[in-house]
Amino acid sequence: MDISALYTQIAVMFLLIGVGAVCYKYKLVTDTGSGQMSALLINFAAPAIIIHSFCRAFDRAMLGKLIISFVLSLVLLGISIGIAALVFHKDTADYADKRMCVIFSNNGFMALPLLQALYGDDGVFIGSINIVATNIVIWTFGVWLLTRAGNRGKVRLSWQKILLNPGTIGFFIGLAIFLTSTNLPAVLDEPITFLGNLNTPLAMIVLGVYLAQSNLLDIIKDRSVYLVCLLRLLVIPLITIALMWILRVNSDIANVLIISIATPCAVASSMFAQLYGTNYRYSSRLIAFSTLLSAVTMPVMLSLCALFAV
Repeated sequence: MDISALYTQIAVMFLLIGVGAVCYKYKLVTDTGSGQMSALLINFAAPAIIIHSFCRAFDRAMLGKLIISFVLSLVLLGISIGIAALVFHKDTADYADKRMCVIFSNNGFMALPLLQALYGDDGVFIGSINIVATNIVIWTFGVWLLTRAGNRGKVRLSWQKILLNPGTIGFFIGLAIFLTSTNLPAVLDEPITFLGNLNTPLAMIVLGVYLAQSNLLDIIKDRSVYLVCLLRLLVIPLITIALMWILRVNSDIANVLIISIATPCAVASSMFAQLYGTNYRYSSRLIAFSTLLSAVTMPVMLSLCALFAV
């Protein structure tokens, strides 16, 4: 892993986040506008970059990496669920929102741009399966957790939403292209490439808008956010590094998973909290604070990864 390239890319990403914050402060982007950009990002840009990474000839070794990454992603999500449940009991204020922010990382908005910059299409190819695993868990366990905490009655899992959300659809389309070694015609390949290129700047600008919507002074005074951020940004990534080292996981898979898991709290935590009636404003504060802290913690985690030659 090129650590200097990592620091440079993180600096670039936070400069773009600053652009988003300035745009919101000076009303160049409104709440409505940020919501529309998020919709464009989730429904088109992020799936496009995943599809583009799969536009390659079939490779049995890469398929093996994909399968291993999927299994490890589920294992790590299970470990995160266990840690969150041990620390935040049912009698803890906003326990469901805290658990969600500990369990789920921002592996779309933050990880994909980093993977694209550091490892190109191979990084996005392997990292996309972590997003699929996250989608499965968030639409099953996440919905169950928030529904129970929000007193929404009996949990109704939607398999349509689990399997037919934009990220998973993008993965399945890309997987079909990869397995059949299909060469897309230019009239399809070029729009997909252009849309995928929007992912990094658009994702960072949207995150900047989210940060600008938060009162950072109030967040800093809230002691409860520090424990969530400690678990999300340090404890779980360290466990991931240790597991990768113990299992002697292939370095490509290990590095991609560590980047995906070392990212801050998932934006989806706030979106799902609002949808299922828990404290989404608190989740938003956790997302904002963990995003700022990740400027320091992510390089540290990835430097440790390089130090131990994971």
